[in-house]
Amino acid sequence: MIELQHISRLLCSALAAALLVGCASKEPQGPQITLQDPEQTPREKWSDAMKILRDDLGIKGMKDVPVETARQYGLIASASEPIRGSQGSMGDLAFGSMGVALFLIPTGQVTQPWQQDQAVAWVPIEKANNMDEAIKFAIDTWNQARSHAFNDPSPIKVNPSVVADFASGQYANPKDIFLKNPIPPAGNPINGPSFVKIGKYYGPIFMGDFQSQVHMDAKRSKMNDDEGMLRLSERLPNWFVIFNSGQKPVKRITAGYPPAILISGKAFQFIGK
Repeated sequence: MIELQHISRLLCSALAAALLVGCASKEPQGPQITLQDPEQTPREKWSDAMKILRDDLGIKGMKDVPVETARQYGLIASASEPIRGSQGSMGDLAFGSMGVALFLIPTGQVTQPWQQDQAVAWVPIEKANNMDEAIKFAIDTWNQARSHAFNDPSPIKVNPSVVADFASGQYANPKDIFLKNPIPPAGNPINGPSFVKIGKYYGPIFMGDFQSQVHMDAKRSKMNDDEGMLRLSERLPNWFVIFNSGQKPVKRITAGYPPAILISGKAFQFIGK
């Protein structure tokens, strides 16, 4: 199994280097892959990860890898075998959570929410009487999960935010940007997101500056960010979502990893249907 994972990481790096779309690199380019733009694709062909990212987290910009491309490069079962899934699964990936970074689109000059790791909670109404209590409960639950996921959690804190990191309207003024003090959520309970049982929830409550925190938490526990996010997700209740924005492969340093939606340790990949 370890040998297979090692081989898959090497293949991931090779594919990612060749297949990244729109890259301005002067290095020789491999086959050109057209990613599946949800703005121009019927909703029934979206991955479940895409539906959660756009509908529940309100984050746009990500694209799916077409299912035919995923089969062509051995990421899922061959065309003769149906994609299997349960509870919103993306199907059985041949390389498991390793995946490939060919899903990634190069970052532009201005960072967008879909290019940043994000975490968000919807607190069930029975856990809190108002939004302030819900925020406190979410942060307490978050920190408890971190204490179990990492050997030595960093002192970096997340701050409750009404929107995702790098989204418009996250901060009230330049001073709050400098202090990383986003506008907190407010308001009454709402209908829950698509992946939880029907009911009322307080949210969404975004974990501001999550990427900085999880990077240091993982580093101090001698993990990469991908492993750290998965381990943290495994210890969080299913009303928390982590968006792993992925990492491009860096030659001779890391094989990279694909973006994914994580819910209670379950990875939803951005592979269309």
